[in-house]
Amino acid sequence: MRPRGSRSEAVEARTALRLARKEKRQEGRREGILDAARRVLAANGLEGLTLGAVASEADLSKPALHYYFPTREDLVGALTADYLSREADAVIAAVHAAKTDRGAAEAALRAKVAFAAADFHGFRVAYVLPLVVTLPRELTVSRVYPPGIRTMDALSERLARVELAKGLSPRKLANLCFCLAQGVLSLVSGLAAIGGATRFPLEELTDEACALLASAMKVPRRRGG
Repeated sequence: MRPRGSRSEAVEARTALRLARKEKRQEGRREGILDAARRVLAANGLEGLTLGAVASEADLSKPALHYYFPTREDLVGALTADYLSREADAVIAAVHAAKTDRGAAEAALRAKVAFAAADFHGFRVAYVLPLVVTLPRELTVSRVYPPGIRTMDALSERLARVELAKGLSPRKLANLCFCLAQGVLSLVSGLAAIGGATRFPLEELTDEACALLASAMKVPRRRGG
């Protein structure tokens, strides 16, 4: 005769498995909606990113879409959080792979620029739309801020071993690094969105930004020199 405890444990295990499968299906559907939103962005730009357009692209009814993303703000927030998380992973990987501590700042800047250049639609959603669309506060705190903090921590850690110009700290220089990248990207992507172009190509502007970063770091003195 099977003990009661064993039967209860078996029921709990089946329930847990069923819930896990349901959660996996929901996560797959959610990712499918985000992929559809990215296709809408690529085809129609920021102005065309509506819940109706995304529902149509994902082959869903509006009520089904609303189950996952009740408002446009929720959808934009999810796209923003996803982009920032992937961007942070790419930049942090570049920081860790840099051969020298001095080179970590340039590696971070170039990685951020390269990541955005490969997906300007995602860049605009993450950095432009939140200026006009109020994201849910809970999402901002839990998923929007943390990637930037992770990135700053990783770069600051390496810059702490570099001799910096007077008045600069590793954290300040890390902030400067991303401000420079952000400025270059905002200018280039903004003009591209309206059919324009910068006088200098993105590659040259990136080189100049890296040169500015280098000027904030003193060249290490050679021993015996």
